[in-house]
Order: sequence, then structure tokens, then C-alpha cells
Amino acid sequence: MSLSDVTVKSLRPKAGDYWRADTNAKGENPHSLYLRVRATGKKVWVLRRMRDGKLTNVTLGRYPALTLNKARKKARDILEGTADPKSLKAVADEWFTMRIRGKYRRPRQVLHYLDHIPATIGAKLIHDVDRREIHRELVNYAQTRGPVAAARFLAIYKQMFQYAAAAGYLPDSPLSQMTARDIGYVERPRDRVLSDNEIRAIWITDSSHTPLLRFLLLTGQRIGEAQRMTWGHVNFDRWVIPREHSKNKKAHWVALSPKAIALLESLPKKSNLVFGTVSNTAVQAWVRRWQKDAPDAWTPHDLRRTMATRMNDLGIGPHIVEKILNHSLQGVMAVYNRAEYEKERIGAMQRWADELDRLLKACPK
Repeated sequence: MSLSDVTVKSLRPKAGDYWRADTNAKGENPHSLYLRVRATGKKVWVLRRMRDGKLTNVTLGRYPALTLNKARKKARDILEGTADPKSLKAVADEWFTMRIRGKYRRPRQVLHYLDHIPATIGAKLIHDVDRREIHRELVNYAQTRGPVAAARFLAIYKQMFQYAAAAGYLPDSPLSQMTARDIGYVERPRDRVLSDNEIRAIWITDSSHTPLLRFLLLTGQRIGEAQRMTWGHVNFDRWVIPREHSKNKKAHWVALSPKAIALLESLPKKSNLVFGTVSNTAVQAWVRRWQKDAPDAWTPHDLRRTMATRMNDLGIGPHIVEKILNHSLQGVMAVYNRAEYEKERIGAMQRWADELDRLLKACPK
């Protein structure tokens, strides 16, 4: 039947999705326009046409935001070639500009994933992108780059498609139901702590990345915080982490032992950044290559767990370790304990540096 605003408004959901064609009095559908009424009650305009012998669907928008007349014009413009529907790459670029650049803490990491969107997918109109194709690409990505990287890639894809839906390019995100588990990722709490020999290996191995790894082990802080560290954040025997650099958005200070200070003094001052870069991708890739034959490889974040675990083994109080790590205290301690434990934190960092020296006796470097 011919659609009108009255008939479109009156259509009610059924047990399953159903379609209504926008036919004229002759029974023709000049705009190839259809209304899809979902079981949820949502109504979506779709341009359906045969292309290369295959039926293709182009989602135009959701009713009532997109009225019948506007849907007809949009369908006609596409059929006549006067419309400029956006490709997935164009939407990705727009999303990056609108939502990421200037707002995201590490936009280069997002760009890294966007650059890995296959050209065959990026060139497609956003309406024509097949969820199965993205799923297949992410499964392949998981096999070559690892399930953790694939899970992060999926998160980027999902944010981008959510933006596309919010901006009106799609009625809904096709990835809303896809989870990291669907592409092979199973989250497991890590309990990896480095052995004595693994700690020694970090000190006897020459690489542009090992100074950063040694510093992470000495201080127990996060790799992102260390890589954003500038020389201005170092004040004699303290490293001050501003709130905008910390994960929990709380400013933090780290006591630097003489061993940590000596490490910093050995670094070239080629830029304002102490370690020269804010991207941890190269470091993590190098650590993986370095341990390519290891049955249970460690990650840079495991250095933080190693320091915390070994400090507890030394008899340092858990609340002191938590303060050093910039963790929030729990329970009654969180409510009433506002102590900074300055002397205890300084002493703990020196005890940890002394313990490292003991472990490294066989390694003069």
C-alpha cells in the first residue's frame, strides 16, 4: 500500500520484524523505499535495491526523526547519484575529529587502530558494512596481533558505530551485541610476578626501551604515566604526577630513591619528555619480541605488580604500598585515613631499591 504519515504512525510492532513498501497507486515503488518495523517498535527507513544481482539494503534513518517526505528525497538522491553517503572511513575520520582529537588522552593509539581498518571495509558506505565482515576481520586480527589487541580494536569500532548512530548515519550500531568474547578474548586476572632472573635480564639487556622498564620496576607506576613524565615533573627526589596524567585523576607524588635518580640523570635530555615518547606500543611490541620463546611472557604492567608483591614480601605495610601505587584506600581507611605516610613511603622506596641491588649483585650494570 502507499505510505502516508498517518499509516506510518499507525503501524504497530509484531512478534517479528516486518516490512512495508512505499508503493504508488500503480503498485510501483519508484524510490525503492521501505519501512522496517522492528519487534521493539522502532521504525527504520531502508532503501532496498538490486546491485550486481544482489539485494542490498541501505539504512536511511529512523522514523519519526526522518519523515516520510525526507526519506523519499534521501532515497531519490541516492538513486540519482546526487547524494553523498559517507564511507566507513569518512565516518571514522569524522568521529576521530569530533570525539577523539583534543579530548582523548592518547589519540595516537586510536589512530593506530583506525589505520588498520582494511581498505576494502573502509571504502564501503557505512550502511553497507556487514557485521559478519567486521567480525571476521577482528578474529583474524586476534590471531595475528593477539586477543587483547583485538578486544581494543573492537572497542574502537563500537565507539565509532555508536557515533554513526548518534549522528544519524545509522539507526543503530550493528556491533551493539558483539562482545570481546565473540572474537576470542577471555579476560583473566593476571597474577604474573617477575622472577629474580627476569629482573636481572632487564638490567643486563641493552635497548632503547630498557631504561623505561627499569624505571617502572623502581617506581611501580603505570607506563602511561611514566611516558608522559616531563623534566619539569621531577623535583629533586620526587616525581610529581599531575592529576590529568593519573588513571584515577588524583595528583600523586613518588619518592625517588638514589638509584632511580641516577637512572634519570643517565638519560639524554633530547626533549621535554623524559623518555621521549608517549606511545607505549613500541615498548610493548619490543617486550613481546624479546620474550618470543618464553612460555609465560610478562608485560610492562606486570612490573608494577612485581614491585608491589615484593614490597609486601619485605614486610612493608599494605597501606604504604597502596599509597605508593596511588590506589584509593578501602573501607574505614578510605573514610578516616587521610595520612600521606611521607616518611614511610620514602623509606619503602629505599628498601625496594636496596632489594634490587641485592638481586643485581651478579650484574654490575
